[in-house]
Amino acid sequence: MSAPNTELRRAPVPNAMGHVVLAFAERVLAPRELAGLRDQLWRSRTYLYVTPGPLLIRRALQGFPEEVQRLGDRCPFYRYDERGGGGYWPDRNEIWLAAGVETYEGLRQVRLSACHELFHFICWNHPRYRADEDRGFARLRRAVAESRPVARGYPRYYRWVTGSFLRQGDHANVVEYFADIPTNFRDTAELPPSVAAHFAPLIDGAAFPADFDRGLADDPYELAAFQRSLAA
Repeated sequence: MSAPNTELRRAPVPNAMGHVVLAFAERVLAPRELAGLRDQLWRSRTYLYVTPGPLLIRRALQGFPEEVQRLGDRCPFYRYDERGGGGYWPDRNEIWLAAGVETYEGLRQVRLSACHELFHFICWNHPRYRADEDRGFARLRRAVAESRPVARGYPRYYRWVTGSFLRQGDHANVVEYFADIPTNFRDTAELPPSVAAHFAPLIDGAAFPADFDRGLADDPYELAAFQRSLAA
């Protein structure tokens, strides 16, 4: 998918009114009724509520360390006219997220989608994590490999790896893994120790491991090998 170019802008008052309607619908309608409402709304390509980019950044990164929030605030974050989709484009250092995510996927989902894309931005713009990306995520891959023998002892993480992440095929790669971990795990106690230590500066503001720039995987990145290293 090529990056969008036209930002969708909403007038504040009708947008705020749409938020009230959408929140009420999510609260009172049964899943089947909500799906029917969404089908009707899409016939006229209606977006009830579109969170402005800067506000969505703040909501998505709420509770993360201040350094992470400050870095996220630097991200150019745009909404565009589409039901779903979007992404982070490193060549432009921008995030574009479809305007329909709130209406057609939910108010909670839009924060998760934004959080995921923001951690792609953070990885690209944080000097130490960017250095690891530039070396093929050698430090992260070492942490994942070290976690494999003990992964079953962290049930929520293990279920996520085996029941969700690895089922994505080629999308279950190291770049997506990096963005998925802080999006899905706000408590490092749920992660194997080596993975927790790698992400702790982003999740709870802990210091980087002393060997962060030395304890590296020796082999070049390969998707199949990375996937095998995730869980026994």
